[in-house]
Amino acid sequence: MSDRQSPVIVGVAQLRRRPRLDGPSEPIEPIQMMVDAVKQAAGDAGDPTLFNGADYIGTVPSMSWPYASAPARLSELLGAHPGISHEPAPGGSSPLVLLHHAAEAIACGDVKLAVLAGAETFHSQQQAMKEGFSLEQWTPQPDPPIDPVMRGLPSMTTALEMRHGIYLPADVFSMFENAQRAHSGRSIEDHQAYLGQLMAGFSRVAAHNPTAWFPEARSAEDFSTVSPANRWINFPYPKLMNSIIMVDMAAALVVMSAQEADRRNIPKDRQVAFLAGASGSDPWTLSGRSQYHSSPGCSVAAQAALERAALSAADIDLFDLYSCFPSAVQFGLESLGLAIDDPRPLTVTGGLACFGGPGNNYCTHSIAAMVERLRAGDGKVGYVSGLSMAAAKHSASVFSTDPERIAAASGSSGELALSLKQENVPEIVDAADGAGTIETYTVSFDRENKPQASRMIVRLDDGRRTIACGDALSEDFKRLIESEGVGVQGRVSPGEGDAPNRFRM
Repeated sequence: MSDRQSPVIVGVAQLRRRPRLDGPSEPIEPIQMMVDAVKQAAGDAGDPTLFNGADYIGTVPSMSWPYASAPARLSELLGAHPGISHEPAPGGSSPLVLLHHAAEAIACGDVKLAVLAGAETFHSQQQAMKEGFSLEQWTPQPDPPIDPVMRGLPSMTTALEMRHGIYLPADVFSMFENAQRAHSGRSIEDHQAYLGQLMAGFSRVAAHNPTAWFPEARSAEDFSTVSPANRWINFPYPKLMNSIIMVDMAAALVVMSAQEADRRNIPKDRQVAFLAGASGSDPWTLSGRSQYHSSPGCSVAAQAALERAALSAADIDLFDLYSCFPSAVQFGLESLGLAIDDPRPLTVTGGLACFGGPGNNYCTHSIAAMVERLRAGDGKVGYVSGLSMAAAKHSASVFSTDPERIAAASGSSGELALSLKQENVPEIVDAADGAGTIETYTVSFDRENKPQASRMIVRLDDGRRTIACGDALSEDFKRLIESEGVGVQGRVSPGEGDAPNRFRM
């Protein structure tokens, strides 16, 4: 492996355009924010025109404005002529996967200079609709149109899940959360306080982050107490615990080999080494899992990345655990054997609910923030994680400024992708009829904070699994919200036609 070259990040940038915080601005499309971020990242690397010589340009798939080829469009606007253009499959882990791909190309000597960027401008689109601003001058979208979320990937929910109203991330991750609470043995009251403590820690980081969409420290009670400003979304998550996608944010990275950085006279204290990356997978859909309180895919990605970096979790100084919802953070904590009161930071940005959740691109921000913290001497080793879809894909990356750590991990650049076979996955029954027990559940609410539906995964007494909705009765909603619903027994009856199955407690 001695002929491999060590990839280092030498330039980073993060942008936010929020009128209330950054002054008035017109709506902007994602690719233009990427251009601005790349230029700032080049300046951060010490050469404002450095991107002209990029031989690798990669982009994170934009959800807010899909492009036929974002890498080609970005190259055109930058005046660059890369030999390699790349955009990974969509999902929250895609920035890490993109970095892993670029790092391997650099390590193999195929690439000298890589530029990576991503942006989302959902806030601009909302602003344009309110103000009647025309988007005709934006880059034309593909014809025929493409799905901005899945981009040809299989649906992340099954037809049975869809029939019962389970299709949004808030539906899926709240079900993980209720299973995690039941597995922990905490009461609902204690678990809500636990989540409030977790989120308050994230908000304290966001409060000091100049790029955060919500730079405000909140108390644990602010997060856990339901109020008009913090209404229920899906039990057990009030609004403040949900990722916020309506942002205008962009980030960019400049990556090259350490040898190239030295040739360019980039100071060593500006170089942050990428040590290792790994990915793991869980079943693609919610109902295809063997259980809901943990993520084997997240654990295998974490452990593989650490092993390839010749480190353990005890060696990490700074973490950024993916945080679209608190259940995702808990997957990350479990994968590393950490607790929420670990004295080391669990986020360097503030997380997707407090920092902002710019679609697929959050992890580009977390990488950039990690680089800044490591450069500042807040630690020598950093760990960043990401996940995609219904927590089906997981990635982890390790970074360092410690020469000894860098030498120990030499040759481990690039991504190791691991796939686990799920054991003991029950057979799924579409139209179920019989006794069963709730494995996990959620209760959805309307904008007036009134419960609308309860949705549950039920293990039938014969060992098979189905999905059902509970009766829309106030006493049933109250029971599921105020006392533990996981483990409650009842009977499922099949729905007629496209109607959902019914579970009666």
